[in-house]
Amino acid sequence: MSLGFALVQSFWFFLPAYVANPAAVLFGGGAPIDGGRVLGDGQRLFGDGKTWRGFGGGVFVGILVGLAQWGVALAVEPELSWGTFPAGLLPILVLPIGALLGDLLGSYVKRRLRKAKGARTPGLDWYDFYLGAFALLVVADYPFFATYYARGDAIFGLAFVTVITPILHRTVNILGHKMGKKDVPW
Repeated sequence: MSLGFALVQSFWFFLPAYVANPAAVLFGGGAPIDGGRVLGDGQRLFGDGKTWRGFGGGVFVGILVGLAQWGVALAVEPELSWGTFPAGLLPILVLPIGALLGDLLGSYVKRRLRKAKGARTPGLDWYDFYLGAFALLVVADYPFFATYYARGDAIFGLAFVTVITPILHRTVNILGHKMGKKDVPW
């Protein structure tokens, strides 16, 4: 496998995680996941920005993207396929769920730091969903993670995804702000 293909493959397989976050914003609203719960520090657990509808919508869109990728890959480039059925479903399910759990953890940390909803928190803003997606993938399907992100040229794919994540995050947030779905462009 060439280095260029390893970079494409790593990005391709991370798309369900990448789309889950902005999809959660698009579907958001409704009942907050924390139910309004305030912890002993006087801050909300997650805040009003983390809703059940957003979480479900983000996971749903991430899974749809993964399934669509699978179909396209089988027709065009089998090496971009998720693998055999049903094993290939696992990373498709895990990546968007992990991304949104990571985003929830990021929100939890922000509240503990007494940061307001939408407050700029470089690093945490860029990588909370990324870390959640990869952490859950490592736990649920380590062979997939190792093959496409840790072994051989795939490690360069992991580095590529790591480097482009803040750029993509910023770009998507600017678009979300311009669409009126985000209060701030970061």
